[in-house]
Formats: sequence, structure tokens, C-alpha cells
Amino acid sequence: MSAALVGVLALLLYGAAEGFSIVSLRKNSDSLARWTTVFLVSGLVVHFVALQIRARRIHSVPYRDLSDSMSFFAWMIALAYVILFFRHRERSTGPFLIPLVLLFLAISLLTRPATLPARKELSGSLFAFHVTMAILGYAALSLSFVLALLYLIQNRQLRQRRTGLLFSRLPALDVLDRMEHTAVAVGFSALAVSATLGMIWAKKNWGTVWDAKLGATLLVLVVYAVALFSAPLGLKGKRTAFVSIVGFSLVLFSYTIVNLFVSKGHVFR
Repeated sequence: MSAALVGVLALLLYGAAEGFSIVSLRKNSDSLARWTTVFLVSGLVVHFVALQIRARRIHSVPYRDLSDSMSFFAWMIALAYVILFFRHRERSTGPFLIPLVLLFLAISLLTRPATLPARKELSGSLFAFHVTMAILGYAALSLSFVLALLYLIQNRQLRQRRTGLLFSRLPALDVLDRMEHTAVAVGFSALAVSATLGMIWAKKNWGTVWDAKLGATLLVLVVYAVALFSAPLGLKGKRTAFVSIVGFSLVLFSYTIVNLFVSKGHVFR
């Protein structure tokens, strides 16, 4: 069975999870919400099988081109959301977070994957772990961005005493704040580990640790460190949400402009 076909099955399972999450939120039904978890975890497992099939075909972790990296990114977002769910036991954010998984997996399935084998220096376990942690970091920070937006929208609607059906079922602001903090903690830690492993790999293969991507990543880490330690800095609520949004803007800049036009080593081939 091809990786693309298994990927389509995973997409259908994620779609079912999204459908049940919306219906359960509208009807405020715990039994329907449990089906969201069932379909989401099933999608995560089937998606992992698709990634395994692809990895065996190219003899590498699938992240070398846009198609593979989007699929891997979607899987990491789903994994990060499951971690958030079991950490906070909060299902009502599903309708707003699962669409990220659907979007990036759909982009992957619509993009033709590369067929050339990986270059030798890009096939080792050190490089694989470096990229895997980076994608996990970006996935968790993507969820923190959506949670920050939900916090700001929820905060505004509460101030105006005007909440729609879906937003009225969202958790309290302090719960959204804690979920965002968890997502930032996971993303910051994963990105810091990835940067460290990347410098070790670069020193071994390039003879230097410096690359424009490293500078962009360090800037991202500084901004998210402010969000992570916002309480001791006297920041909370809306200010922390704004810091997360600024951080995610830098992530997008690093992932697109820096990768495509500035960095010499971090490009899709």
C-alpha cells in the first residue's frame, strides 16, 4: 500500500475527529467528544504508518521536501495536540486546532514528493533527531499561536458580553492561558534541543556552526523565553498572548524567508 493512500485514510480520520469535535461542542456532549479522541488517535496511528512507509522508501526520516515535511509537520501538530489534551483534559479547543492538521496534511497529499535518495550527510541519526525536534517545536508553537488568538478573541467577547455558540463553550481564560503556556514550553524546549544538535552537526559537516537560520532561531527562542517566563517578568493574559503571536510571526519568517532566500543550508531539496 502506498504512503499517499494511507495518508488519505489518515486525512479522513482527522476529518471525522474534526466533525465530531464541532458537533460535540455545539451539543455539549461528552459521549460525542470521546469519539473525537478515538478518531484523532486513530488518525495519528495511521498517519504514522504512512510516514513509516515513506521513510522506508527513501531510507530517511521524511522531511527533505515540501510534501514530506508538511506531512511530518501535520503529524507533529496532531501529536502536540494529543499531549495538550491529556495534560489539560480540555476537548473544546479541538475544532480550532485540528484544522491545522487537516490543512498541512492536505497540502502534503497535493504536492508531489521527491524521488531522489538523501545525501549521505543528511541521513545520520544526529541530523534526523535535529530535524525531528525542530518540526516538533514548530508544531507546538503553531498550537500556541492559535491558543493565543483564541485567548484574545475570547477576552474581547467577554468584555463586550457577546459570545457566539462555539466561543461560549471555550474554556475559561486562565485555562486557555495555561494551555498556551504548555504549548510554548514544549515548543521552546524542542527548538532549543534542535538548535543545539544542529550546531553539533554543522560543526562536524560544515566546519562552522554559523548559518543565518541559527540567528533566526536564537531570536525566536529569545521571544518565546519572554512568553515562557512571563509571570516573573510581570506579563500575563493579553500581553503574553501578544508575545506568542510576535514569536510565531518570527517562526513564519524563519521557516519561509530565511529558509528560501537567506540560509545556505536550510532549503528543501
